[in-house]
This record gives sequence, C-alpha cells and structure tokens, in this order.
Amino acid sequence: MWKRAITAILLICVLPLMACGAEGIETGEAVTDKNNIDTGTKALGESDPEELTGELTILSWLPVNTWQYVIEDFMKEYPGVTVKVEMLGEDQLVTEEFMEKYTTRIMAGDGFDIVESELVNMEKCAGQGVFADLYELIEADNEFHQEDYFSCIFEPAEIDGKLPAFIYRVNPVYIHLNKKLLEEAGLEYTKDTISFMELYELYGKVREHAGESIFMVDFRYGYEGMSDYEDGYFIRNNLMDSEEYEEYLRLRHSLYYASEIRESWHDGTMKIADDALCCLSDLCLPSDSANEIFEGTEDMTGAILYESMHGEYYPTSIASLSISNFSPNKELAWEFIKFAFNDRDTSYRSSSTFSPNKRKMESVCEELAPEHKERLFRDIEAINTFKFIDSNLYYNLESVYEDYFVNDSITVEECCKELASRVYLYMNE
Repeated sequence: MWKRAITAILLICVLPLMACGAEGIETGEAVTDKNNIDTGTKALGESDPEELTGELTILSWLPVNTWQYVIEDFMKEYPGVTVKVEMLGEDQLVTEEFMEKYTTRIMAGDGFDIVESELVNMEKCAGQGVFADLYELIEADNEFHQEDYFSCIFEPAEIDGKLPAFIYRVNPVYIHLNKKLLEEAGLEYTKDTISFMELYELYGKVREHAGESIFMVDFRYGYEGMSDYEDGYFIRNNLMDSEEYEEYLRLRHSLYYASEIRESWHDGTMKIADDALCCLSDLCLPSDSANEIFEGTEDMTGAILYESMHGEYYPTSIASLSISNFSPNKELAWEFIKFAFNDRDTSYRSSSTFSPNKRKMESVCEELAPEHKERLFRDIEAINTFKFIDSNLYYNLESVYEDYFVNDSITVEECCKELASRVYLYMNE
C-alpha cells in the first residue's frame, strides 16, 4: 500500500517530465552548461544584486522542468552562482534500497547542499543533526519574515525545537460525497469538515439502504488514502498495540472499497461512479483553471475538509527541502530556498504545487471564486501537517497489512502485535 502511495506521488511529479535538459541534470551537469542560459546585460541605472558566489548541488526527485525556471532565474540574478541537480531517472522508484543509499551518503556529508527530504531516512538524519536548523538561518536573515508564509510549514516540521526542513508543498484533503446516494437513504451532510467516524457511519447507513455494492473509491481518492493518515497517527504515538488501534483495524477491514479508480471518474470534473459513496481530492493550485476542481459536483455535497478521527487536518502530500549541516554553503543554500518560495513572479512555478507564501498563493489563485478562495485559505491555516515519518518504516509494515487485509492469514490481534514489534525494532535499531 505504502509503495503504491510513494510511487503514485512520484509519477504525478514525473509525468510532465523533462522537456529540456533532463540528461544533463540527471548526471549532475550544471544547468548553465545544458541550457546555455543567457544571463543578459545589466540595464542602464539598474543596481547590482548582492554579490553571491559558489556552487550548489541539489538532490531532487522532482523533474527538471519543475526546478528549471527557479535555477535559471537565480543564476541570472547571481551570475557568480552555479546550481547542479542530481535526481531520479525517469523509471527510478523510491525504494528502501534507494533511500538507504542516499541516507548513507548524506550522513557522511557527501555531495549535497540541499536535499528533498522525502528521499532519505529523515528520522535518522534529523535526529543526528545531519541537517541544518533553518530557524538559525531565519533568525539571522532580516529580510525573511515568517508571517509572510502559512503557519503550517514551520511548527509541524520541528524536531526538538529545531527546524530541519522547509515544507513547500501542502495540498488540503477534500472529500466529495455522492449526494444522490445520501438522498436515496434519506441523509444529507452540511458540515464543512468530515471525520473518519462520520464517513464510516454514513457509509454504513447508505449500504444498509442501497445494498452491499456501495464502495469507498480506492487509494488517493477514497478510504485507503485516508487510512494512510490514520495509521500515521497510531505510529507516531506508539499505539500500534492498543485496543483503540485494534478497533480501528476492525472497522477498516469491514469496509468495501474498489480495487481501481472507475473509468467514470474524471480528473478535474470530479465525477463519481454510481456505486461510490465518496472520493478524495487535493486542491491543486496554482493552476491555469483553479475553479476546475469544483466543476462537475452537481451530484456531490461539494468540497469538505477531511478531519481525522483524532481531530487532525491532513494534506494529501507534503514535500520539503533540507540543508546539509556538512555544506560549506549553508547561507547560499538558504538564499536559494528563500528565492524559490518568495512571492515574486520568478519564484517556484508548478501546476501541482501549493505555494507556502501567502502573497504568492493569493496571486496564483486570483481566478478562484471568492467563496472557494476563502475556504482554501482557512483550511490551509487549519492543517496540522504530520511530522516526519520515515518511508522505510512503512515498507517494513506493508507485508503485515497485506497478511491481515488481503490474505486474511492473521487475526487483528496478531496484526497489531506484529506491527508494534516491527515499529519498536525499527525505532531502536
């Protein structure tokens, strides 16, 4: 389940892949060499930018055309800087072996100034001081103001009061309920948020009226996606062998959900198959047609923010950057991150990425209907982004979940004990 989640996120990032410069960037070749960037001539009366020099190397899993414009603009503004990117190949999956390879290199201080945190064992790296405390860089930078950014990118990433990563992508989770099925069962839902338990209860009532053919739509667009967040809560709080988790697993096991996304479900128009009670979506902004996600919802209740069974608000995905503590270019690396995510037109551009900068976010969703914009900003501020959880741990748990949910070869009590044992061994290895 977890490999599919990581792979799906990766594919979303890589599908628009590498229209220009891919080979050069994959091998670490400087962007200036591959794209022949013209730094231009200073206009009459234009002042010189602050002098920055040096070379930055970034470990990334996002495609070159996502970072390309930021890198080009940064080097135009600071001609003395060269930026290189080492990234995944087009068919490379984020496997446990892949992450361990880069984790070993990074913990040895080998070769990277900036690291996309999802590619390494973040728990090990952050816990042993491998990444710089960004709060120290922020406090030393009079030009950076935290109030210009959404609050959900700072505190949730803290570890022992330090900030080892800068979260730059947060996509709120929205639930869309099938209004027709609710009405046929004599039900309606009018609240702005919905929790796991509320969704479970609605599901039971709809199935009682309509029969057992009603499903939660699979993976990112339905129950299995939400279960990822619930599992994360129990792992973070070391509750895998609790009675509460046993009960949660029993509830989850009793749900029917589809094994694949229906052909009648269409990205953007948000159509739900007649036998699907709900789908889950992330509001992908900025985009060329920001209102698209709200179209085609005539047979749904509209966008409802998902709240976990423990009262937390979740994104569908996060992405973050860290600066190596071994880097001799910490200040330069911080200048690059600050440049990438400020509110200028030259800052980070991607059709599937939410900007953590409030003013930039305001400008990129200008076309969003006022009521939708108000809801979006409110929900972003409410999100309690989950703290870092190592993906390697999820790979180690996957086979246990499969034995219980798919193979029915172990009881729920055995499932909980095995999960708790693996979490303990992993955390104390």
